[in-house]
Amino acid sequence: MGVDFIRKRGFEAVGKPLASSPEEQNILQYQKADALTRKVIAIIGDFQKLNIRKVMIYCNSLSAAIDLELVRQKCSGTNIVTPLQVYRNLASRYRRLMIWAANGRCLETIEKILYENNPAIQIIGVSLLPVINAIENLDRPEAIVDKFNLAGLVLKGFNPEGLVLGCTHLPYLREKLEEELSVPVIDPAEGMLWDPVFAD
Repeated sequence: MGVDFIRKRGFEAVGKPLASSPEEQNILQYQKADALTRKVIAIIGDFQKLNIRKVMIYCNSLSAAIDLELVRQKCSGTNIVTPLQVYRNLASRYRRLMIWAANGRCLETIEKILYENNPAIQIIGVSLLPVINAIENLDRPEAIVDKFNLAGLVLKGFNPEGLVLGCTHLPYLREKLEEELSVPVIDPAEGMLWDPVFAD
């Protein structure tokens, strides 16, 4: 999905998945985060041998699970961007946000970034791994939104100013969500692409 996203915007891209399914990714993130960090370092090392010096870690939950500081230290000379960098900017622009993520670890990390940058922000968050699986299966967006009552998850009493798609699978549903919701749907992927660390 990350490679498709970048290519559609006119850039060249190569990709390397770290797991074969959302369930495997979830297990790695919760039970083998150190091994996952080493795997990311090795992949970036392979990219460096090919003189690829810009890396987008497209996955929110992967970015939340690995030791990003260690990755940056071991992979110096490569510009690395993740969705987590985008959330710092969101914090100053909103007072109330609804966040959807693939798992609780990712949701916690996004919330922490938002609260660190705006202690007054109000957040309601949900983790949606079964929805991510449905997207992996390429179920129709309308069917997924209906099956999981996703429009109903945006709480009317809370009145969020935006819905943050805290998993890079979720833009698959964006068009259908925008039809059904009265709040902006925020996709951090665009912010990653134009982040100064990555765009230079």
